[in-house]
Amino acid sequence: MEKIITKEQIADRVQELAQQISIDHMKSSNSLPPVMICVLNGALHFFSDLTRMMSIHCEIDCIRLKSYEGQDNSGGVTITKDIELDLQGKRVYIVDDILDTGATMIEALHMVNSRRAADVKVVTLLKRKSSPMITDFYAFEIEDQWVVGYGLDDNGIKRELLDIYEK
Repeated sequence: MEKIITKEQIADRVQELAQQISIDHMKSSNSLPPVMICVLNGALHFFSDLTRMMSIHCEIDCIRLKSYEGQDNSGGVTITKDIELDLQGKRVYIVDDILDTGATMIEALHMVNSRRAADVKVVTLLKRKSSPMITDFYAFEIEDQWVVGYGLDDNGIKRELLDIYEK
C-alpha cells in the first residue's frame, strides 16, 4: 500500500472544513443549529473529528446506506439506518467519506429533502475527479484509485488506519 494522504494533512484540512462550515452556517439566515448527518460506516472518523472542531453547536444524526459489496457498487443503494431527527426548516450537512458515482449521496439527499429540510449541503472527505456529482465542501480530490484508511475500508477492514493509502 502507498500512503497518499498523511494524518497531518487530514487533520489540517478537517480543521479548515470545520471552520468553513461553521462560517457558512452562521452566514445563513437560519437561526436553528445545523443538523450534521454522518453516512456510516465510512465517514465515522471524519464526521467525529469534523463536528468536534466546529465552532458552533449542532445536532447530530447518522444514516447507513450500503452501496458496495467488496469493490462492486453495481447493486444499488440499500438503507439500513434511517434519519431519526426532525429536519423540517433546518439546515442539514450530509457528511460522507467519498463522493464516487454519486448514487449513495443521491439517496441521502432524497432522504433529507423528503423531510423538508430548509437547505442541504454535501460534505465529503474525498471527491473523485471523475465524480459526476457536486459536493459543497470536500477535503481532498483523488483520481480513480481504491483507497483505505481514516474510515475507508477494504471489505470492512483497514478503516482504523490514521493515514489514507492507495490499495
